Parts: sequence; structure tokens; C-alpha cells
Amino acid sequence: MKRKNKSRKLKMKTISKLAQLFTRYRVYPNSCYNDCSPVKIFQNNFPENHYSKDLERFFFYQDYRPTQRGADLPWWGKKFFTEERGDRIMIISQDSMMEDAKSITLFAQLFQIVNNLTEYKKLTKLDKKGSYGFASWLKVKNQLADWGIDFDFLYITDASKVYKEGSWKDRNFNKEKSKELLESEIEFCNPNLIILLGAQPLSLLGIKNYALIVESGKIIKIKNKRCIVAPFFIGNGPAGNRGGKGFKKRLEIANDLIKKNTHIKI
Repeated sequence: MKRKNKSRKLKMKTISKLAQLFTRYRVYPNSCYNDCSPVKIFQNNFPENHYSKDLERFFFYQDYRPTQRGADLPWWGKKFFTEERGDRIMIISQDSMMEDAKSITLFAQLFQIVNNLTEYKKLTKLDKKGSYGFASWLKVKNQLADWGIDFDFLYITDASKVYKEGSWKDRNFNKEKSKELLESEIEFCNPNLIILLGAQPLSLLGIKNYALIVESGKIIKIKNKRCIVAPFFIGNGPAGNRGGKGFKKRLEIANDLIKKNTHIKI
């Protein structure tokens, strides 16, 4: 019991430091998370889930007035910020403007919880337009599982998260601060492997030649971390690569490289 309590205290100390890292950028004001927000719906339904508990500590530090548009919260598996041994993987995504995709981080907390459409609807409050659709969410979940990723040791975040001061317009990011935050996030999480989805996170980190890197089938180094670049496989990923522009080929190359560098957990 003492060992368990000590482990929990160490984890809460880490979550506090993570929370304070984000506080400097004021992207997650706790006053914006009411009972109708996805994360509160999740917490109310699964109060004993590790993420629900971790967020209570995380939100404690987000006590400030909203000054710009907010971003989707990152998600982490229950063992990512523990001392347990395991290969930690960080996925850096890009927001999708397609109606049936959006950001893959928004409902990442449901990957180990939801098994069917009925459960998904209950926990996401789907609107009439079908945003954040189950088909796209399930495609993400299955793709990550196919890559052999252990969700317990996974951390998912969006690339650009910091909007310009006073701006509430979609995608009106402060690129300099977004880059600064993402680099700090990478350093803090210290993953064994980073998977970058699409060109946006790569570009934000100041690296060009997305197509060349994906098609090379090789690992690159960013901030001294091993990184694999893969196409963004829902929403504007496949849609933007129709007509023989190489999407299928690039995804196959990325799939092979990722599978060789992850451990499949049965």
C-alpha cells in the first residue's frame, strides 16, 4: 500500500509539472469545461479512470481567464507518467478540417473504453452534422492498434495549440509559441519514439520535405528523439491525396516502419 501511495504521489507531482508547462500559454482555462464538454462527460461517467483523476490535478493549475481560443487537451495512458518500464510513444497529430474527423486527440480517452457506436454516441453527444464521427474515431483506434501501440504507454497531442492573443478564429495560431510549447512538451514527455501525423507537426518544428521524409522509410531525429512521419490517415489526409498522389504508398511505408519499432501487446 505504501509503495502504491508513493507511486501515486510521484505521478501527481509529474502531472502538476505538466500542467504548469501548459499554464504559461493559457490554452486550457478550467472555466471553459462545463458539464457538456467532452472531458467532463467522460469524467462524470468514469470518475475512477486514471485520466479523470489526473485531470483534476491538471485543471487545478488552469485557473485563468480565457483570452483566446482554446485547444484540445492532450491524452495519456495510465502508465505513461509512472516509473513502470515500457516503451513510451508520443503521437503528434494535426487538426483536420473535415467534418467527420476533427482532431484525433479530442476523444482519445475513449480508446480503451468504447466498444460500439451506442457507447460512443452516449459519451460524445454527437451533433446532427455527425462531427467527430464514430467511423473516423474507430479508424484511428484500429490503426494505432495495428501499429502495435500499447495505449497504456501512449501520449497524444496536437501540434499547434497556442492561438494568437485575443483571437477566436479557427486555426489562427501563434506559430512561434505553438512551436515553443510543442518542443517543451516533447522534452517533458521524453518519449522513446515520436510519431508525427501529417505535414503540420513536421512543418511546425521547422522541417520541410514532408513527402521525401515519409517515402524514405527511415527514422529521423528531432530534439534528439527518434521520429517517424506518417500520413494523417483520416479526414483531410486521404481526401487530400486522391488521384494517385501517393497517399496509399506513403501509409504503407509508414506502417512498416512503425510496426518494426513498436512492441505489440496482446
